[in-house]
Amino acid sequence: MRLLIQFFTRALVLLLVLAAVAFAVARAELRDLDQAARDAAGGNYLQTKHGILSYIREGPVDAPTVIFVHGFGTPKFVWEQVTPAVLAAGYQVISFDHLGRGFSDRPEGPYDSALYNSELAGLIEGLDLNTPLTLVGYSMGGANVVDYAASHPEQIKQLVLIAPAGYMRDAPEASPLAIPVVGEWLFTVFGNRYAREGIEAEINAGRASKHMLDKFDQQAAFAGYTDSLLSTLRYFPMADLSDRYRIVGGTDIAVWAIWGTADAVVPFEGAARMLEDVPQMKLTQLNGANHNMTFGQADDVAAALLHALKEG
Repeated sequence: MRLLIQFFTRALVLLLVLAAVAFAVARAELRDLDQAARDAAGGNYLQTKHGILSYIREGPVDAPTVIFVHGFGTPKFVWEQVTPAVLAAGYQVISFDHLGRGFSDRPEGPYDSALYNSELAGLIEGLDLNTPLTLVGYSMGGANVVDYAASHPEQIKQLVLIAPAGYMRDAPEASPLAIPVVGEWLFTVFGNRYAREGIEAEINAGRASKHMLDKFDQQAAFAGYTDSLLSTLRYFPMADLSDRYRIVGGTDIAVWAIWGTADAVVPFEGAARMLEDVPQMKLTQLNGANHNMTFGQADDVAAALLHALKEG
């Protein structure tokens, strides 16, 4: 019995050592996102309250403005296949990287509702945009724009929600990610896998360009990316934002949802609950579309988005 205890003790110590080494190696490979890195990447940058935002601004500055807000793990490049159709329709299009993602700063957080509201407010103010605006939010970005609109209804003309989070009530309230140290280890070692696997699946299916992986890996190489993901899971209430949706439902903001029936991340069944809370919402159902549809079924999403923008 004593020998058995010694064996398991040594095995546990070995596992802990290997885990510590894996964590240290993953951290050591990360780079700092500094001015030299941004100079190499190019693009536009805006100083806001919580840090620098990387953004793209295209189209006539006096045209109706549409702001694209990306989701949890994939930065603003998820809009690249959708943007041309919206520009061709005569809109000004602005997309940006959430703090912690892409080439935006990686503040310590917490990545909560206040932080995400602040970055949108900073973008609108910093670019001196005329309101009311149209916000298009994808996945977590859908929850972000609803949360913002609930606090700033006077600034918003229309919301277009693509596979929006906020009605995932079956999500577990507790997980290993909530445990200090354990969550940090899991996301440092495996955090990139979630978003990367979705991109790879669409590339392998022939629905997305291989360059998306290069763009993903480029931004994920900077320290703070997986930290921002973990903090978001801990502090931003993606699973249930029904109270914020109900506030929007009591305004005159036009709301349109675009949702795929094969979405396994934000299940389509959430649309029914959303319709109860946001009675003015109109819904475009994309049969067979999955959660990656902004880049996996981009033509269908662009067509549905243009219809929503036209109808208001």
